[in-house]
Amino acid sequence: MAIVSCPSCNKSISDKHKQCPHCDSNVAQLDDEQRQQLAREKRIQKQQMFMNHSFFALIIFLAGFFSLYFLHPEPETPTWYACAAAIAIGCIWYLINRVILVMLKKKK
Repeated sequence: MAIVSCPSCNKSISDKHKQCPHCDSNVAQLDDEQRQQLAREKRIQKQQMFMNHSFFALIIFLAGFFSLYFLHPEPETPTWYACAAAIAIGCIWYLINRVILVMLKKKK
């Protein structure tokens, strides 16, 4: 008896299980090719999720930058702090997502 990961939910299960107790996926009927296909689909879904997050982070960054550029808020007002926070959060979030995407692509 060995511990393997479920191809659908990636949680640890026994290799003797016919169905995953976590997601009720039928793991007994899957061959190696189907398991690899499920793993590829999971990786692509994860990459797509981080691409969407990085796009949203870029929008937040640009919204903060353009509002700071076009609205010219007075320094140290709530509007100025909101613009600066949007720029900082968007930039950091974008960079983190891009690093995660690079790591996911190297995992293949």
